[in-house]
Amino acid sequence: MKTEDLIGQLEIRSPSSALEFLHENSEHINVTTDDELSILEYLLSKGLSRLACEIIKFESFDPNLLGHNYLQAALALGYTDVALNLLEKGCNPNYCLEGRSSALLTCLENEFFDIAATMIKHGAEVDIRSDKGWTPLIWASIKGRTKAVDFLLDQGANIDICNDDGWNALTGAFFKRRTEIVALLQEKGAVFGSKYAEAALLSAYDNGYLDVAKHLIEERGTSINIADENNASLLCKAVAKGDWPFVTYLLDHGVDVNVFSKTGKPLIAILARDGNEQYITAFVKCGADIHLSSTAGSTAIHEAANYNQISTLEKLVELGANVNAQNNSGRTALIVAAINGYLELAEKLIELGANSELQSKSSTEERLYTAKQWAFRFCRKKRHDCAYKKVAELLTLPGHLIDD
Repeated sequence: MKTEDLIGQLEIRSPSSALEFLHENSEHINVTTDDELSILEYLLSKGLSRLACEIIKFESFDPNLLGHNYLQAALALGYTDVALNLLEKGCNPNYCLEGRSSALLTCLENEFFDIAATMIKHGAEVDIRSDKGWTPLIWASIKGRTKAVDFLLDQGANIDICNDDGWNALTGAFFKRRTEIVALLQEKGAVFGSKYAEAALLSAYDNGYLDVAKHLIEERGTSINIADENNASLLCKAVAKGDWPFVTYLLDHGVDVNVFSKTGKPLIAILARDGNEQYITAFVKCGADIHLSSTAGSTAIHEAANYNQISTLEKLVELGANVNAQNNSGRTALIVAAINGYLELAEKLIELGANSELQSKSSTEERLYTAKQWAFRFCRKKRHDCAYKKVAELLTLPGHLIDD
């Protein structure tokens, strides 16, 4: 018999008749509908908790049906009698569906502390973690559930466990201003160490809690030069977001400006790429090395040239950048301009004293090319594009042929 047919019969029968009917069809008690609704879940949804308790006692009933967290479902609806029957039947108190709360956390949310204690006696892990690593104690501390915190501490909950963002119970309680809970946790030996503070600072900024981030920096003295597992510093994160007020805040607090993006480029080169002259100047005033290079040897002046940031390149030279700086393959800003056909940029570089005789390597051959030779090479490849020809002409000495 299909579950839909069983449910249809239950809907038209009296409680005693329904129970007798279920006994007669007990071999189907664990089958679900096409929508994955089980008999027990149907009974709970209709408020038929007495009948639910009776079918749990059936020998054939499976309290641990895969994909169905009966215990959590019963507690979420407040059916504590059903929950107790499930535990007696051998229901696994630690089974948790993806994206859902654990049964223990649901129990604590509803303040069913007696049931929670019974669950723990039946093997419920007091430090069970959610998909994001939250334990019941971290949840209760952040939410300000003092009774739940008291209960969990009495049950031996671990005060040091962190969630996936690095927050532990004390970190969460402290920044949610749960002073009573902070005191409880510290009584149990919880310490707000630098490890937690740094993890909390990164997490707070990533999640937009600027007040928390600033409190950590100003009141806790947490280092602003920390970086995440991808080596992205707090300053890098702020620049990547375009969060200029926070960038200014970090600069005012002495942040290290000689850091690299997650792609390995100096942060000042990222500013040059985007033509952000205001913050290039601010970075230099704060000690940024304008010659800092990537692993490929590229500096801010290369990045500005690559993105045709003419005024930015001029600003970099004004601030002391070497207009003839070469990367690992020998490319200068002028060679970058020639390769891209940036005529105006090439003109500005010549005006700034760029050396047109410097050479760089090709990635496909051993030969070295000057900026003029690079421009002529691309001119031949893109016959219709006169930009390269104009760059080549610009770099040709009087009385010489373009293809010399």
